[in-house]
Amino acid sequence: MSDTISATTFPVQLPIGYTDASGGRHRRGALRKLRGTDEALFYDGSLNGAELVTQLIQRCLVRLEGVERVEPPLIDQLFSADRNYLLLELRRITFGDTLRAHYLCPACQQDVAAIEQLNALAIRRLGAEEGLEPITVTLEDGFQDRRGATHRDVVLSLPRGTDEAFVAGLAERDLLQARDALLLRCIRRFGALPQAELEAYGIKVLQELTLGDRRLLHDAINQAPGVEFLRAVTCPHCGAAFETVLDVSDFFVVN
Repeated sequence: MSDTISATTFPVQLPIGYTDASGGRHRRGALRKLRGTDEALFYDGSLNGAELVTQLIQRCLVRLEGVERVEPPLIDQLFSADRNYLLLELRRITFGDTLRAHYLCPACQQDVAAIEQLNALAIRRLGAEEGLEPITVTLEDGFQDRRGATHRDVVLSLPRGTDEAFVAGLAERDLLQARDALLLRCIRRFGALPQAELEAYGIKVLQELTLGDRRLLHDAINQAPGVEFLRAVTCPHCGAAFETVLDVSDFFVVN
């Protein structure tokens, strides 16, 4: 595939990158803008959220260094951080940097409208020679198993498109359970729990954690390479200040 970037494509650099079978990492590529032929994807009821993201990126990622063809299985293997970054860049090059966002105030339950500038979002990238290490988190309270043993040390990996696809159906019915199911797929080790036992407990492991421990796990993943979608918002109705996440599902709704 040619490395030339034309006047109608836009360069991108993935925060983490795609690692091929030989261990080579590929990060630089090019996107094209969304076209009218792509719009039908937003109205295709047969696609869940993860499949829609895969289809959008596969169509618009016209080049990825060292990769002959950008196919859906490759996009599925990308880390969620890279997929979200590509969605951000796709939205920016197609519709511009200004986004009208809406947040729900947790104190008064009122809608909070805000204007976000997408080019101001911070992007954390791995260094050129930096490897992606497993994430280790030590919980404050931990999980107590049926034998009474408490497990506090958790090793996490980052979610990929395949993980998003696995929980996509659940997300349409119960966002909180889908969030837990996605986090569970990222756990590589939970204290001394055998893997079979961890799988048997399922999301119960996460549901029984204290809110502080759950926050530690989510923060560990959110602080990994990728786009900083966490926003600080002040409610104009009641004055409450809160943190929330910019919803990428609204990226392609122009209002």
